Amino acid sequence: MKFCFLGNISNALKGKTQGGAELQIALLAKALACKGHEVVIIDPSASESFVTEEGIRLINLPNWNKGMRGMRLFSYRIPALKKLLMEEKADFYYARMRTYFHLLSYKVSRKLKSKFILAIAHDIDVLSIRNKVKYKYSNNFNLFSFLSLQLPNDLVFHYLIRKADYITVQHSGQKIFHRSIKGKIILFPNIIDTSGFPVIDNPSRDYYIHVGTLTIIKGTSNLYELTNMLSDGNAIVIVGNAGDNKSKKILEKLCQNKNVIFKGGLSHSETIRLIANSKALINTSNHEGFPNIFLEAWATGVPVISLKINPGDVFQKYNLGIYCDGDLKKMQKCIESDEALSFDRQKLISYAAAFHSFTTAADRFLEFLN
Repeated sequence: MKFCFLGNISNALKGKTQGGAELQIALLAKALACKGHEVVIIDPSASESFVTEEGIRLINLPNWNKGMRGMRLFSYRIPALKKLLMEEKADFYYARMRTYFHLLSYKVSRKLKSKFILAIAHDIDVLSIRNKVKYKYSNNFNLFSFLSLQLPNDLVFHYLIRKADYITVQHSGQKIFHRSIKGKIILFPNIIDTSGFPVIDNPSRDYYIHVGTLTIIKGTSNLYELTNMLSDGNAIVIVGNAGDNKSKKILEKLCQNKNVIFKGGLSHSETIRLIANSKALINTSNHEGFPNIFLEAWATGVPVISLKINPGDVFQKYNLGIYCDGDLKKMQKCIESDEALSFDRQKLISYAAAFHSFTTAADRFLEFLN
């Protein structure tokens, strides 16, 4: 079978992941290609077209960023992208993340009588537009960006939820409440590839770690409040940089805390090594999908202490760490008591392998489609 993906995926294919959704597209594309399926990724803004060692063809559009903004959308971008999508004649067109360009993939799939797959990449994807504004856009609201980009993206995404042949969700808690849904809803958990992970026989276990871009929606304020509550001697390593203006100011204050060890942005291999040596990964996000960083922690035998994120109630079902149900005092107590050290590390590794393994991803995906 032939699969066509659309998105900014070229960096993820080269090991320079920009975000969790891009990583998941790259991993699924690689898994399908390794099973002998034909896979093409259209990344219009990529600097070049290339073929990966797995046989994935990535196609760019060389003139994507040329011309006057606004005019080039209708004079070049839409016609050129639609033509390219049509030429591929794929059996399945796959869309992930909220962008109005996915409407072209859907229209092409209908013209070719192919199937269209829409993947939910974040819990916010299934919220109403009103709630998206409240929880996502309000922190850095810009009326022009909202009207010209965010609102069109969301309107198209809500339309595609109703029209897609298949909708994949990351966990059972991602409920879709839209009326008149045409397609089949599939639970397909995120993928993790552990082939390059380090093997650490005697981890130091002398600190907790927080990993990811620091934004208000990802709980920068919660992290700041938590570190101020902790008694001296509870080291918190922070990997990642601020992603919005409010978080930049909070980060400056965070770094003044004696418990905080700020590392900034690190390579993926360095980050995994730090996670593997930690007591636990802590997460203070307000909203997420199924965080890839959770999988990376569990795959290295490290439990997670999560303030508000509990995708599909996995913490209770599989004993993967501690869910604090939004209670910062509970989180403080868990850290100060070193409760996370009591978890069976091998069971965490086994969970990641059983439900999220890269080696079985293609078979699981195709089984759901069938």
